[in-house]
Amino acid sequence: MYVRVIPTPIGLLLARASERALRSVEIRLGVEEKERTSPLLEELADQVERYFARQGETFLALPLDYSGLQASRVALYEAVRRIPMGETRSYAEMARLTGLTPRAVGAALRANPFFLVVPAQRVIHADGRLGGFAGREDLKDWLLCHEGAHPHLRP
Repeated sequence: MYVRVIPTPIGLLLARASERALRSVEIRLGVEEKERTSPLLEELADQVERYFARQGETFLALPLDYSGLQASRVALYEAVRRIPMGETRSYAEMARLTGLTPRAVGAALRANPFFLVVPAQRVIHADGRLGGFAGREDLKDWLLCHEGAHPHLRP
């Protein structure tokens, strides 16, 4: 298992990977993990840096390890990965697209093991409310503003 800590303007990201794919990316307040990096994790770190520098996003090219996840959750995560930076979709829209209920979409995104790489922040309520983000709606708002989606202008 490879481990890399990536500093960002919003906190530290802790990324784990196998030889072939990312296993997880999570935001942490503090990290006490011993790093053992890999080319894949270095590529992730480069892409995270470009994301926060507003130089675009290419996370879609990174392989993800979906071992142990239900096919419906994998389909949702792949659909969310395709939402362009600066755009949002509703929970209901993602539900229709994947055959899940809006509540199931919310639950799956709350459990998303790939912070930023599967951009759960881009899924909001149809009326413009942000919805949950593992209790960090302020972080969701910050990320969407950073991306140019401007949720603070919502009705």
